[in-house]
Amino acid sequence: MSTKNQKLDPRVKRSRQLLRDALVALIPEKGYDAITVQDITELATLNRATFYLHYRDKHDLMRQSIDEILNDLLESISPSSTENADDDFDFTNDKLHPTFIHLFEQIAQHEAFYRVMLGEKGMPHFTSRLMEVIAAFISKGISIVQPDDNQLTVPRDILIRYISAAFLGVIIWWLENDMPYTPKYMATQLMRLATHGPYTGGSPWRHA
Repeated sequence: MSTKNQKLDPRVKRSRQLLRDALVALIPEKGYDAITVQDITELATLNRATFYLHYRDKHDLMRQSIDEILNDLLESISPSSTENADDDFDFTNDKLHPTFIHLFEQIAQHEAFYRVMLGEKGMPHFTSRLMEVIAAFISKGISIVQPDDNQLTVPRDILIRYISAAFLGVIIWWLENDMPYTPKYMATQLMRLATHGPYTGGSPWRHA
């Protein structure tokens, strides 16, 4: 959790969490545009005065909620959170890198938020920002695995976007299907795909 959240009074954290949870729960039911502050406070069982102690309006609640969720995700996959796990890490074997696990654990921890935000009635802005977080994560990994552009079969920027879009698509599928696999299992499969591709023994289109 972000440093800012850690310093909040427990009662403040509880109120903010209740308001965020209420907003997220209302989006599939009513759609974001139709939701009022009154709707949010009634579901959160808090009064309007409490709401306005923390937020200017529902847009401020949404903006801060997105910032907090994505900041938590960034912190969880940062080098400091993995104790410099990139140092001398061999990405060519099947050993699971800690940041891949942290990525899926964070999403699982905030499952309801991610599920709604990435769903049909979610916020496209959130999807775009999450995509940028994933792209930066993938870019760093590719730079460690292969820093030489001449050794890549496609331009680096295309490769980053290709893998990032695949990651995001799989994350959405995972959430839509009630997370049928554990975060560790998902992390293992996505890292394997990112580093080795989907086929055993090389491409199926190549013949001896």
